[in-house]
Amino acid sequence: MALLDPFSYDFMLRALAEVALMGVVCGLLGAFVVLRGLTYSGESLSHALVPGAAIALLAGLPVIAGALVGGVLAAVAIAVLLRRPDVGEDTAISVVVTGVFAAGVVIVATRGTPRELDSILFGSVLSVDARDLWVGLVAAVAVVAVVGALGRRLVLVAFDRAFADAIGARAGLLDAVLLVALAGALTVALRGVGTLLVLALLVAPAAAARALTQRVWAMLFVAPALAVACGVVGLELSFHQGVAAGPAICLVALGVFAAAAAAASLRGRLQVGRGRPKTT
Repeated sequence: MALLDPFSYDFMLRALAEVALMGVVCGLLGAFVVLRGLTYSGESLSHALVPGAAIALLAGLPVIAGALVGGVLAAVAIAVLLRRPDVGEDTAISVVVTGVFAAGVVIVATRGTPRELDSILFGSVLSVDARDLWVGLVAAVAVVAVVGALGRRLVLVAFDRAFADAIGARAGLLDAVLLVALAGALTVALRGVGTLLVLALLVAPAAAARALTQRVWAMLFVAPALAVACGVVGLELSFHQGVAAGPAICLVALGVFAAAAAAASLRGRLQVGRGRPKTT
């Protein structure tokens, strides 16, 4: 079968494993990003992966290992700044992220090559190796474990932060945990779609799931499923049409969101039409 032809190659099997990992974690964390309105945080935090990835690349270490360390440190720094009453969320994110992103670009520009910078910014899923997959697997398991353990509290904070604080859920601490988990999810996706394109995979499947489902818990299952499907379709397009895999995956994700939004709009119109009283 033509659909299975790409996966007769080892590099495509590794790419398939990578898109499965990043689809699960980006879909899962993307649901909370959409529910909490944290799109700016996700987009900004992805840039914080650059310095760690650049250092690891130049040192011959797994890129996502360095990115994970850099992303977690940036998330912790943001969480610490957020504890200050005189520093807002946007300010904390801007200060930390712009600083570390600039440092990462300087490192690559002075010690690396344009091709290495491109792989960090736009991804290179077809060149994923076994070390990348193992580090990605560890990060993915950690993210899923965090959501499994704290999912109910994270959903509560997303819908009623004041009530969460009132019952002792410690919303501030949960914010820090969510940022660190988000850094882990972005790290898993780094090799697949890069820091500049990851927002599409993080937000589009989750937004599509929100348009298609009526319940939050259903969204937490549908979003990862859609993200993984987008990754597989993107790989198929890359192999058969000769297009870049990372951008192909992101374009498929955006197409899925557009289709889901259109379906939700049509469903709403049909429901409104059925609810109109009959006239004589």
